[in-house]
Amino acid sequence: MPLTKSQTWQITIVLSLLSCISPAMADTHNQSIEFSPCELRLPGTSLSAKAECGSRLVAENPDDPNGRSITINLARIAARKEDQRAPDPIFFFAGGPGQSATEAFPIVAGSLAEANEFRDIILVDQRGTGGSNKLTCDYGEVELELDLSVAEVTQLTRECVAELDADPRYYTTLIAMQDIDHIRDALGYEQINLVGVSYGTRAAQVYLRQYPEHVRSVVLDSVVPPQLLLGMEHSDNLDAALDKLFQRCVNETACGDRFGDLGPQLQALIDIVDTQPPALRMRMPTSGEFDDILVTRDVFAVAVRLLSYSSETQALLPILLEQASLGDWQPLAAQAMLQIQNFEDVIARGMELSVICSEDEPFFPIDIDQSNTLLGQLLVELLQAQCEVWPRGDVPGNYHAPVENNEVPVLLLSGEYDPVTPPRYGDQAALQFANSEHWVIPGRGHSVLRHGCVPQQVALLFESADLSMLDAQCIEQIGPMPFFLSMTGPQP
Repeated sequence: MPLTKSQTWQITIVLSLLSCISPAMADTHNQSIEFSPCELRLPGTSLSAKAECGSRLVAENPDDPNGRSITINLARIAARKEDQRAPDPIFFFAGGPGQSATEAFPIVAGSLAEANEFRDIILVDQRGTGGSNKLTCDYGEVELELDLSVAEVTQLTRECVAELDADPRYYTTLIAMQDIDHIRDALGYEQINLVGVSYGTRAAQVYLRQYPEHVRSVVLDSVVPPQLLLGMEHSDNLDAALDKLFQRCVNETACGDRFGDLGPQLQALIDIVDTQPPALRMRMPTSGEFDDILVTRDVFAVAVRLLSYSSETQALLPILLEQASLGDWQPLAAQAMLQIQNFEDVIARGMELSVICSEDEPFFPIDIDQSNTLLGQLLVELLQAQCEVWPRGDVPGNYHAPVENNEVPVLLLSGEYDPVTPPRYGDQAALQFANSEHWVIPGRGHSVLRHGCVPQQVALLFESADLSMLDAQCIEQIGPMPFFLSMTGPQP
């Protein structure tokens, strides 16, 4: 499929996994933060939430406070019962890396609504995302093919670095958590409660390590343990999640009778795209325009990966794979394009690389071999190509060591079928904390904060700061999304 250079860059970074200001001299200390009414929007959707927005200047390089400064964007969702407002607000850390907290909030607003009754919610766009000097690139209208070589990816990344009005070395998680604490202090909060989703769980754990005295309680949804190197295990995790998902289909009479064993079907489709990739002429789901798509192995693998993220799209996988097996690849391609567009709209790719190329990729083992997986070496090789030219920030040698906190109550949440942060990650992270519980939400995928009784239990944790007050048994009533047995939906 012919793509603009900008589009190719966006999709390339999806596979691996500047709202700039001019340099300025500014006093970044002792600032007050003034808020004014605003509306938060999730890009590419109609989802929105009312809030109060403000900003704060910080030094881009914390060791040079008189040098360049950048603006950190933030928002506050005031407690609904202001006359009973608790002194410890909720700070929300978005995923990615590269997602903006203010843009992501409309997704989780319902999940945190009960907790918001007595507590303000503070949203800080991590430096390099959203309104906080977002790290993006624009390559114009140069046409390239979708399947890029490692050399082409390296050149695109080199061009991106050259165009940034920022020093990418200073957009790491460690430095970003200093921003968070400056804002906590400026707003006058002595203690705060943390909620992190996916990569946001790493950010929350880094904050807890650096500022334990200011943390009252923590919720980690879809957990990234400190030891994990982002980007290194995606291929293995996807295969394991698909195996579990396909086995669930076999075990359910309606799905098993309808589709049989999906594993051989998937392998047969891999053989097709490896030998004779289907060429499609289809209407793009976002623009409505017709375009040509060649479903190569990489395109197919990424489509399946993106569709495996959420419980809702997992329920579609059997019917979409069956349609492709019957020669109709368009439903699968259309759903994949929708998912790709969602990623393109919300992820700041430069910030993603600043985190991964500083904190993760330098620690990859030399001999990674994932060639026997659906994704193969694709993600690792593309990521290594980008990090070869991306400026790297400093991280301490013990960065991936456990946090080891014995006091703060920590609730960890995992989805049973999560292809990105599987439950074993939650088990591993829980070992750091003497005061913790790990709940695995039955039948669900990535990001489970919104499901069933979880929002009410999270609100109760923030109210009590006591894990013994929670009802862990309530999650047994959640269960999986029913599989679609036809293109019109699940069985009635």
